[in-house]
Amino acid sequence: MLRLKDVNDKQKMMEYYRTSDMLNLMYFFPKLSSVEDLIIIESKDDYLHNKEILKFFNQNRVDTLKGRTPILGIENSGKREDFYDALIRVKEKDPLGVLVLFNIKSEPTERYERWAGISVGVNLGRDVVIETVSKGFDGREVSKGICTHERYFVPWYDLRKISIDNFKQYQTYQISDEDYQITRMERMKFLKSIGLNPDEFSSYIPKVYQSIPNFIWLNVIQNLLKQLEKNEEILANSGFTNFVISGHTEGRQFAPWQMFDKSRSRLAKNEKN
Repeated sequence: MLRLKDVNDKQKMMEYYRTSDMLNLMYFFPKLSSVEDLIIIESKDDYLHNKEILKFFNQNRVDTLKGRTPILGIENSGKREDFYDALIRVKEKDPLGVLVLFNIKSEPTERYERWAGISVGVNLGRDVVIETVSKGFDGREVSKGICTHERYFVPWYDLRKISIDNFKQYQTYQISDEDYQITRMERMKFLKSIGLNPDEFSSYIPKVYQSIPNFIWLNVIQNLLKQLEKNEEILANSGFTNFVISGHTEGRQFAPWQMFDKSRSRLAKNEKN
């Protein structure tokens, strides 16, 4: 088992795709990252040996070493009782695949309780493109290119003047009512496929499209967009010139998990399941 709190383990964690994405976000945008602890389970024996420790973690992702084909298509409800099953499925796809467990700073919500999923694509010094899905959806749809409900384009030098009062002028797209209905049905189909109860989640996904509320956008502006310009030099010096920050909201906050190179986002969009 690898632990974030161990300096030597942290270096090893940077050798994994998604784990390094999470660590990069924690380093460059500490106020934005929702992750507060992180471990990697490397094998079934590792899982069983540390079972008592694992009960204190409530979030999971799957991962593998850089240079190998990223593991795609493994979805689960996110509940603790699904962790071992997720690890078994990982090992079936890649013997060197691992299970990443972590906690977040706020009380975790169900996948259908979130206000939005948000993906922020950054061309450092040039522009920012924001793609979102709305209430009842999460970061899965935008990170994998499954659907988009709203899109915004912000030229780099407008970051210094952007505010909640003028934010909507940067919107370039909003989904039609007809297309939204299609995405709503697909979302409910997905949630059912991972074992969630339609009687519980269907009412959380509006029947008529609801725009993402201003309190979410205010949080994004303050904690991400304004910080991008402030961090421009350190990002450039670290080689982060084209990257994506994506995730979903927890409560009234944008709480992304990851920051990754744009080439990875194209790869993710090849896997829609």
